[in-house]
Amino acid sequence: MNSMKRILLVVAVVFATVTYAQTGKGSWMVGADLGLSFQSKNVVEKDDQVQYMDQTITTFKITPNFNYFVVNNLAVGLGVGYEHSRDKRANSSWDTETNTLIIAPNVHYYFPTGGSLAPFVGARVGFTSRKNPSGIGAGDWRGLVVGGKAGVAYFVNRGAAITAYAEYDHFSLKHTEKTKRKTKEGVLGVGIGVALFF
Repeated sequence: MNSMKRILLVVAVVFATVTYAQTGKGSWMVGADLGLSFQSKNVVEKDDQVQYMDQTITTFKITPNFNYFVVNNLAVGLGVGYEHSRDKRANSSWDTETNTLIIAPNVHYYFPTGGSLAPFVGARVGFTSRKNPSGIGAGDWRGLVVGGKAGVAYFVNRGAAITAYAEYDHFSLKHTEKTKRKTKEGVLGVGIGVALFF
């Protein structure tokens, strides 16, 4: 019985050490979020008192991330994302596509469980540039994005993990030519990703 307890203790320590080493101080994390999502968002777009609301959006996005663990389980870094969206407004024939670039410093914190799963939370604040070639919102837009996410990482081995998460981003944008035109957007979505640790 005592030998069984010792074995279980050793196994627990080994698993804890593996997860801890992956997210330990001085480690690097390089990964990417990749996904196709269907989202519904509420938009308040002001143009001389005109407001447009309720859009359904299909979005493909890819966001490479580069992070460094400054302390155990806490990583800071930079994400550079590209999003391609097709927007359709309710009760309207309006339909358009947009391309968005996001450059945002980010932070992630992992909660080691002593096994192959590690819940995590993340946040980012950065610059966004959007190009809308046609439709009511045609033109270039610039502004800020503030976002947060929560999910879980599954470590397939010491150097790689698969992640699944839910995220929320808030965009605050201004048209580069028609300065009275502003838009604020809140977008809720889910995604998956991969991460390498070394």
